Amino acid sequence: MSYLWVVLPVGLVLTVAVAWLARVRPAFGPLVGPFAFSTLALGAWGLVLEGRLAASNWLLLIILIPLLIFFVRATSIAFQAVFRRRQGVAPPALLDTVIAVLLYGLGAAVVAHRWFGVELALFLVTAAVLGAVLGLALQDSLRNLFAGIALQTEAPFRFGDWVKVGDHEGKVEQISWRATRLRTWDGDTLTVPNRELARHAILNYSVPKTPHSREISIVVRDDTPPNKVVSILEGLFPQVPGLAPDPGPVVRVVGHEDSGVRYAVRYPTQTYEDYRRIEGEIHRLAWYHFRRHGVERPAPVRIVAPPPPEAAEDAESPTSRLRRALRAVDLFGPLSDDERRAAASRFRSVHYAGGEKIIEEGAPGDSFFLIDSGEVQVSKKMGGYSRELARLMDGQFFGEMALLTGEPRAATVVAASDVDLFVLDKNGFQDIIAANPEMAVDISSVLAERREALSQVEADVTHRFDAHGNPAEVKARLLERIRNHFGV
Repeated sequence: MSYLWVVLPVGLVLTVAVAWLARVRPAFGPLVGPFAFSTLALGAWGLVLEGRLAASNWLLLIILIPLLIFFVRATSIAFQAVFRRRQGVAPPALLDTVIAVLLYGLGAAVVAHRWFGVELALFLVTAAVLGAVLGLALQDSLRNLFAGIALQTEAPFRFGDWVKVGDHEGKVEQISWRATRLRTWDGDTLTVPNRELARHAILNYSVPKTPHSREISIVVRDDTPPNKVVSILEGLFPQVPGLAPDPGPVVRVVGHEDSGVRYAVRYPTQTYEDYRRIEGEIHRLAWYHFRRHGVERPAPVRIVAPPPPEAAEDAESPTSRLRRALRAVDLFGPLSDDERRAAASRFRSVHYAGGEKIIEEGAPGDSFFLIDSGEVQVSKKMGGYSRELARLMDGQFFGEMALLTGEPRAATVVAASDVDLFVLDKNGFQDIIAANPEMAVDISSVLAERREALSQVEADVTHRFDAHGNPAEVKARLLERIRNHFGV
């Protein structure tokens, strides 16, 4: 039986099998072409053995080339599988290329010596001399090449990692035989020769994959108790998006300085590139929270020129704005001018950043808010969804029922922009109503009229009081709640 009629059918079946395997496992795709040509080469070799085809070195070269390509590619796939199993990732492309080049060179040398009678000794001597010349001329390139092989073998970083090498920091975008390309924070491309990378310590911010932590310092004047500052900083963390849940942020006192007390805020991040945004958010929210709680930062010494006399005369003080605004609030209509001035002295100014939650639906509270400047958004849960009901601006107010009756909040109010508020709580209003108990009757009448004029939910969104029923009964219930709340 002819050798050809054994090799070709078996080779055809195996080629189909390899093609099917490549379809299931794309990694075997590079083997399909060389395997098919190797089958044809073996068939041609069978013709030579049977004497049907004259043997020649060139025919032998055509037969050996597909076999060499198939062998090198199969070795490369096997190397990648072993490397991936041991290291957990694919081998670097540069290392895979170097191994393939070495195998092709070794195979070409064996073919040239074994079948073509080329003397390798002379070739090696010539190659050594040529290599020495090229080595002197290309020593920097060769250093980069071997440094790149070492870096990719040890794999201190991978594509997409954030690294710091010397004074350079960036995200790895490309690793070649000569250099590594980084993308800096400014979006610029930085190309670092591999030999420079090999000479410096490499700090990889992306390994391991667990949350990483960073630390920022905040200095506060030493007249504020440390426990208060720590509590304020811990209270702003829930408003910072992107913080890793475990481990949580930590605030600690790190020392006393001439300018104040220094606090260290250590916070975790899921990815390294988020840290700048998170740090900026912490500093931004710290300013608002410190301002609301009366915590002051050390002020630098500077010379401030007094404003021109015209500007000083034209500027209206916050106290004047508050007194003017109170005259337009019907709840304070029953108060005399002296009582209104006394009430104004008990207000305090607070500042909220845009997006911060001022009050939350269902939460307890006893504060009344008067908007000095800015805008707030009022929303309420309806049918399981949050629905915006109103937007309040300068001179408008909310939270009167919480102040006068202590009822829980019936809506959520969020700062739609940076907003300045005047706030009055129960303790600030206690002395006023205690000195004039009859005021409760007038205030209850005003509240009853407001409840009757405004919608139960959509207009009067900051209270829970049921305004349905006889107006006299509504007023009586309101009066009783006010008296019980203030004990008058």
